[in-house]
Amino acid sequence: MTNEQPLNSLTQQTARQTAQARVTPPHNLAPATVSFSTQGHLLITGPEDMIRLAAEQLQEMASITLLCTEAIQNTDTTHLEQALAAAANLPAYQTKIEGIKGFLGQFQVIVHHEEQSIELAKLTQNRATFDLVLNVGKESLFVNAELAPAGYFHISPHADNFSEVIQQLPEYIGKFEKPRYFQINNDICAHSSRGQTGCTRCLDVCPANAISSIKDIINIDPHICHGAGGCTTACPTGAITYTLPQPARLLDYIQKLLLAYQEAGGTQPALLLHDHEQGQQIVTELLPQLPSNLIPIELEEITSAGQEIWLAALAAGTSHILLLDTPAVPESIHTLLNREVKLTQTMLSGLGYQPSQVQVIGREQLSTDLPEQLNGLLTQQAVPAAFNTSHENKRDTLFAALGHLAENAPQALPEHLTLPAGSPFGQVSIDSSSCTLCLSCVAVCPTQALTSGGEKPALNFTEKNCVQCNLCERACPENAITLEPRLLLSDTRKHAIEIHTDEAFECITCSKPFAPKRTVEKMLDKLSEHRMFQGEAINRLKMCEDCRVQDIYVDLTQHPEKQLEL
Repeated sequence: MTNEQPLNSLTQQTARQTAQARVTPPHNLAPATVSFSTQGHLLITGPEDMIRLAAEQLQEMASITLLCTEAIQNTDTTHLEQALAAAANLPAYQTKIEGIKGFLGQFQVIVHHEEQSIELAKLTQNRATFDLVLNVGKESLFVNAELAPAGYFHISPHADNFSEVIQQLPEYIGKFEKPRYFQINNDICAHSSRGQTGCTRCLDVCPANAISSIKDIINIDPHICHGAGGCTTACPTGAITYTLPQPARLLDYIQKLLLAYQEAGGTQPALLLHDHEQGQQIVTELLPQLPSNLIPIELEEITSAGQEIWLAALAAGTSHILLLDTPAVPESIHTLLNREVKLTQTMLSGLGYQPSQVQVIGREQLSTDLPEQLNGLLTQQAVPAAFNTSHENKRDTLFAALGHLAENAPQALPEHLTLPAGSPFGQVSIDSSSCTLCLSCVAVCPTQALTSGGEKPALNFTEKNCVQCNLCERACPENAITLEPRLLLSDTRKHAIEIHTDEAFECITCSKPFAPKRTVEKMLDKLSEHRMFQGEAINRLKMCEDCRVQDIYVDLTQHPEKQLEL
């Protein structure tokens, strides 16, 4: 027998309103910003008839450059006469665009001119760059970016909002600022180490192509970044964090909101996470017909809150988390969101919870069958709301939440859960017959998941720290490392365990242990034919560093001619 209140009861609705009134959403009062400066130098590309008609309406710009990139769109005689008469004082250049990059105030366009590549702005305006680009052609100039940079407008002349865009262009003259959406800590980034490439998750999901690897270090161009948030959700270590707001502040807000809701008499709280634009419009329109215990939470972008926030909210007593998808979400972000949700559902299912407790929904689901869906889902017992975390680190927050969910799991748990390939959790397995304990893997590990045994020839592994970035596997000269995605549920994951050890080789001169026995044997095998280690010289490989230097010095003193070989 249950004593749950109806999902649309007055008590639930009052509790939701009370909680939202008592707890203030986290806002950055003085966020870091990125500056733009423009003077109004505009490039218009597309068919000549259309670019001339567009230019005729933009007399307020500082300068206009016309570049024909497509054949005339409309061959009607009257239309052509009108188009050719428009902006008659402006020449229309006809050449191929070889490349374009930049953002509001700094667009660099490279074209083919007189058998060479040249900057179009320098050719036409004696300037380094254009401030704005209006493309009225069929194809985008930024074909590899789902989100084009600020200052670039791609629109058909026949679009309903074409006149609106034309009217707005002069407003982009002046100085502007936008938030700096992210912080990056390259010290814990798993992208690369010592020439090896590991994690590329942020590079793979950025819809604006704002992220690049420069000298093996992840770099985010703040001028191009749209703040979509996919990089922060995808980043397994927390090296990239969202700043509007910081994850810790967002989680603190959610926890306080849930507490206030429960204190006001509300039960079975569910969260609806949505973005601040299309998502907010949908929620405002449909809120009266949604379950009263469904609490909307506005985010800058839907992926600005990732898996650690979802799991922490569930651990704090949330019964269900819905992520509102909208047409404005780029396809790369949509793919990422569904992948992260699927991974989270796999974890929840393995822990004995309903996988549908975290799911992506669209407007249609939100407005039609959601109440009936939640009626079935929210009758289950939520996790006891005893969980509260103040961890700043993404990984610590995630495992604290998982630990709480495991402690309150409704079923007996296995030792570990098998996860899909590519998951940022798992173990490292060592082929003991191949490993020489050279510790190349330790040298490249960005999270200290792999550590040395100190004075003892050994390799230790802390599973909680491993993000399966592949750096260790790629750095191993013996191909002795294999990765296995999984989620270890016992506390063993928090501790360093010895996964390989070897007998120490003692110096043949002073008996000091100085290297793993297998490593010395490997060197003896590989270098036995080398001219520098012929005869008794091979014994130097069996000596510690001090004895080796002394032996070389004595040998050079007795045979001075050998100095010529150095």
